[in-house]
Amino acid sequence: MRMPRINLAAMSRGSGLRAASILIVAHLVLACVAWGFWFFGLLPIFDDVHWIPATLAVAFLLVSLVLTFGAFGMWGTPTTGGRDYGEAYEESFSPRVGMGLGWLRWFLQIVLVFAMFIPTAMTVLNIRWWHLAGTDELDALPERAATIPVMADWQRTSTEASETGIPEFMKTTEEGPEPSGFVEQRFEVADSFTFEDLKEWLEGPEWTTPATGEAFGQIEVDQCTADSARCDARAVPPEGEEAEYFIRAQFREPVSRHGDPEVVVRLKYHEYVPPDWDVSDETVERAYAIPVPEDWREIEADGTRTRNGETFNRRFHVPGSFGPEDLEAWMKGPEWASPDSGEPFGEIEVDDCEEKGSASSAYYACSAMVSGTQRVPGQPGSGPIETVQATLDADHIVRVRMERNG
Repeated sequence: MRMPRINLAAMSRGSGLRAASILIVAHLVLACVAWGFWFFGLLPIFDDVHWIPATLAVAFLLVSLVLTFGAFGMWGTPTTGGRDYGEAYEESFSPRVGMGLGWLRWFLQIVLVFAMFIPTAMTVLNIRWWHLAGTDELDALPERAATIPVMADWQRTSTEASETGIPEFMKTTEEGPEPSGFVEQRFEVADSFTFEDLKEWLEGPEWTTPATGEAFGQIEVDQCTADSARCDARAVPPEGEEAEYFIRAQFREPVSRHGDPEVVVRLKYHEYVPPDWDVSDETVERAYAIPVPEDWREIEADGTRTRNGETFNRRFHVPGSFGPEDLEAWMKGPEWASPDSGEPFGEIEVDDCEEKGSASSAYYACSAMVSGTQRVPGQPGSGPIETVQATLDADHIVRVRMERNG
């Protein structure tokens, strides 16, 4: 298949200046379109299907380079003996103009390759602006990590941190479109140190009143999991704002009898962005109308669409004294229909409460039907069928799941 060739002399009517302008525009426009694919791929609609702009960008790069080099000729090919710096143009332009156009094409093709490869690579790797320029919070993250009140007998063995800037953008592994970064520190601790000591450290007063130096700030422990010997916490944000700094502390036993136990403390920053639930506003409003006790602290929430309707989950960290009987009492309590404040969620009819799961992952679960949403045989239904399920696990985490079907 013979590639189409552009008659530069005919297009420029023999003018060397017009011919040079055509070369410049033809090459730089393609580079601008390649950068456009990068901006196009940053749209929120592609957060979960980033392969679409990435595939389009790679295809555009390959097709553009093949067609451009074929149309205007490529220097340094075997057929030209590695030359062609304007010899082809000398047939329709003067020798001086033809040689000048050849060198201009040579320069523009090098520029084109780099100017298209960089945005294409950034599109494939899903590089965001903050990967390159950083933010004030990301730049200050190492300083914030230095204020973590480590215990006096801990010995720091290593520190790993995410980085931003042009030299680092090819190595980024952060997920999500929002600015985020981390600083992870490893410490050797005493042989007598245990997971219980780690939990006491996270709940200690040193976070707000350190013996020396600047205070990190108040934190709240979300959950501590004995199986993984890990605790997750968050820095308490200013009133009216959302949490953006999160701490993960893990106690690790020595890998050999000659080794030392260690604690890994990871501070992560993730800029808060209001969630875009994958369910209707009505389902979100119904889920947040559930009368949650004041001493429950929400950890996360998510909504999903199902074949029959929508589901919304909320997870809470509850006090250590909260047990199965408390969960059942809450499900059967009067606050569903008569809350102390706000609009009532509505009465629910508890079907059953029982312990489920295996011995290693047992949990207590209660399920209920929202009164008035059941289907009555022979009568038309009005609105979706609503059910509520609440589970309590050994880590004092309560998950409240609301389903709206039909």
